[in-house]
Amino acid sequence: MSLEVNDEGLPVIDQLSEEGFVDLTFRIVDLIEDDNSYSFRLKAFKENETFGFKVRLVKGIQGGFDNEVELIQDQVHRNGTIFFHSGEESDRLINFLARAYGSDTPPKEMVKEESFTAIALHQGELDFETECIKLKLFGRDDEPFEEDDYYESFFNVDLANKLVFWNEKDSDYREPLLRALSSSQ
Repeated sequence: MSLEVNDEGLPVIDQLSEEGFVDLTFRIVDLIEDDNSYSFRLKAFKENETFGFKVRLVKGIQGGFDNEVELIQDQVHRNGTIFFHSGEESDRLINFLARAYGSDTPPKEMVKEESFTAIALHQGELDFETECIKLKLFGRDDEPFEEDDYYESFFNVDLANKLVFWNEKDSDYREPLLRALSSSQ
C-alpha cells in the first residue's frame, strides 16, 4: 500500500476515507512494549497541522471468534484499548473530527483518557508483531448501559509497518464518539 506522507513520514490523516466515512490513518511512533501491553503514540498530518494521541493496547488479544464464528467470551477485552491525550496534537485531532463529522459546536480539548472494549475480528492465534490485527472497539458499553452514549469503531493495528487505521463503523456513532472523546472543560 502506498501512502502519502510528509517529510517526517507522517501520513495524511484522512487519505483513505471512503465516500460517506471518515477513516483515519496514523503512523506509530515511540512504541514501548512491556509484559502486559503495547504503548505508542499515533501521529498524522494534514495541511501543515499534526494530529495525534497515545494508545495502550493490552497484549494477549487473540481471535475473537471460534470456527463457527461464535464470539469467544474470554477474548472480549474490557479496557483492552485506551486512548490518552498527548497535548495540543490531541486537541487538534478532536477538532478535526468535529469538523469532518459536521459538528456545529467543535470541542476545545480531547479527554485525558477513554477506554474501550476490544475484540479481534479474527479466528485463531494472532501475532501482533507480524500481522495487521483488525480490532473492533466498543465505547461506553459498561453498565448501566446508555444507548445514546454507546459507539463502535474499527482499529486496525499494523505494528510491522508502524501504522494504525482507525475507521468508522457507522456514521450514527459520530456524535457519541465525539462526546466521549471531548473534554467537558
